[in-house]
Amino acid sequence: MKLVRPFLLFVSILLFGWLFMSNINLVNVAVTPNEAEINSEIASVNGSTDMNQLKKFTIGKISSMEVIRKRFSENVMIRMAVISMLVFIQIILYSTKSNILNSKFTDF
Repeated sequence: MKLVRPFLLFVSILLFGWLFMSNINLVNVAVTPNEAEINSEIASVNGSTDMNQLKKFTIGKISSMEVIRKRFSENVMIRMAVISMLVFIQIILYSTKSNILNSKFTDF
């Protein structure tokens, strides 16, 4: 039991780090270029007069939104599994009575 607790703590730290790193790329740090791209696409749609071209553009955007939605759905399932494992590990760590550090260092 002495080695289980440090191992579980190490695994939980690794999983927390993975969650942190996997969520960092979801932060929108390039707000201005993204807004410029959106405004450019809106301008091209407003300037278009061909209905077939607008239909193709709309179908392409809907398809790309579907791909993005599927990717996010897969990522959410993975993150939920990792969070569930972390909760389970933390419950085990909390329920075990042994301490990683020597008790003379933690007694105040």
